[in-house]
Amino acid sequence: MQDTILLQYLSKKMHTHAYKLTIDGEITFSCCKVLAFQDTYIKDKDFLDFLLESPPQGIPCLRSIRQKDIYGIVTGHNAIYIVGPVSFASPVYLNCDYNELMLEEEIEKYVPQVNPDDYLEDILFLNHMITGVESTTEQIIETNCLNHDHTGKVQKHFNDILFENHENNVHHNPYDQEMREFGSIENGDLIQLEKSLQEDYDGTIGTLAKDPLRNLKNLVIVLVTLASRAAIRGGLSPEISFSLSDSYIQQIEECKDLALVAPLAHKAEFQYAEMVHEIKEKQKGILKKQKNPRINKCKDFIFSHLHDRITLEDLAAEADCNPNYLSQLFKECEGISISGYILQEKINRAKNLLIYSDYSYIEIATYLGFSSQSHLGTQFKKHTGYTLRQYREIYGRKE
Repeated sequence: MQDTILLQYLSKKMHTHAYKLTIDGEITFSCCKVLAFQDTYIKDKDFLDFLLESPPQGIPCLRSIRQKDIYGIVTGHNAIYIVGPVSFASPVYLNCDYNELMLEEEIEKYVPQVNPDDYLEDILFLNHMITGVESTTEQIIETNCLNHDHTGKVQKHFNDILFENHENNVHHNPYDQEMREFGSIENGDLIQLEKSLQEDYDGTIGTLAKDPLRNLKNLVIVLVTLASRAAIRGGLSPEISFSLSDSYIQQIEECKDLALVAPLAHKAEFQYAEMVHEIKEKQKGILKKQKNPRINKCKDFIFSHLHDRITLEDLAAEADCNPNYLSQLFKECEGISISGYILQEKINRAKNLLIYSDYSYIEIATYLGFSSQSHLGTQFKKHTGYTLRQYREIYGRKE
């Protein structure tokens, strides 16, 4: 009874068919809430035999029709369960593919396109509930997908590269230069960063893709990622660092011109170095300089909830400590009160929105949790010396 309820749930969630069969292949239960979706494929005896042929023990089986329509199969002790057909946005080449059936237009228009990760998780859930065996998506892929000997291919390619580089006397860029480059970001040292980028060295940057634009994008994405980690080691909040990295990587992906990609990398490096530099400048003269995980948690929470009303009690719960103790600790470590830090971050976010967005002043005030545009304007003028309008006119993005 429970298994059929589970099949009904999966069928409704995926908008496809779900079946329960005897070990001999007789369908004892089927369901699909999309009434116009008639799965005539499974009524083909040869195809049904193909679905039920030698299923792996403990691991769900994936089978397809012409590498397009996919069925997930789970084998229990006394029954076999099938969920499908579904399709994925990108081709998935399975070991077991059936080419004897022609794809029918009347069926294909109802076959749902699903997220592969979600589908595999649901099939794993069904498998665990039916068999009690816990499997992973990696095991499903290794068992069911073609060309899964990635380790062997990587090793062969690795050996080929080593041989080719040796024959042509080619070697990579020096590691010590890379250490100086990212060390300068970690230290917030903009002068040293400039020097490290201007170094002349023997060696070449590795190749990550055959297409020149894709190769450069991959290299720059790696560089931005390494810069973001160096900035975190230098004291930048992980949440801020990751968010900035995401923003740069999305810009990189959108680039269509080879010449525009590399400058984004250096822009990211200098922005990270400047942010770390600002943090280190603020820390000068503070008696208690050691990093504290509670403070980092608070700063990440503040960053993620700038548009909400943040209370000391909220932060204390996040940091798992007494509110009064947290207030004192934050002031000792950061040299500023919690309320002052929150206001400072709201002003910084307001600056960013004034420069890069078209939001009105009242929209920015509302988004950042100020009681009114006037309240934001007063605090902004106090901290920057500019009115909201003046700041946008001077620093705002020019079309």
